[in-house]
Amino acid sequence: MRDDGNLRGQGTFPATRWSLIVAARSAEPEARQRALEILIAAYWKPVYKYIRLRWDRDSEQAKDLTQDFFLRLLEKDFLSSYDPQRARLRTFLRVCVDHLIANEDKAARRLKRGGEAQFLPLDFESAEGELLHIEIPSPESRTPMRHAP
Repeated sequence: MRDDGNLRGQGTFPATRWSLIVAARSAEPEARQRALEILIAAYWKPVYKYIRLRWDRDSEQAKDLTQDFFLRLLEKDFLSSYDPQRARLRTFLRVCVDHLIANEDKAARRLKRGGEAQFLPLDFESAEGELLHIEIPSPESRTPMRHAP
């Protein structure tokens, strides 16, 4: 991963307008929709560039992750948990992007370790059928197993 610094002077995150955040949290659907459109228009490029530079992703990966990030921002209502007393919006968004990418990387490692492994079908019914033809001794008549020294 590269150090993002200030995104090397490119695509810096815009100053936050608190009124935009308030509108994006609005209960009124039209005001909320307008605010979210403005917010996404202002922040998508900085998020994309942040992913490219900080996380060293190629263009296609960064495009997918940027779209995924804003989709999750909308679906999971990330802005409802934003507290301006704790961090600037740009910091909050970067942390959210970092979590998204860390989770994506973790999922990719899981797949690499066998998440796509093919399992062989095991026919337990036929095994049970075969057991019907074998006389199984009662627990009292079994001799204890001896372990080799």
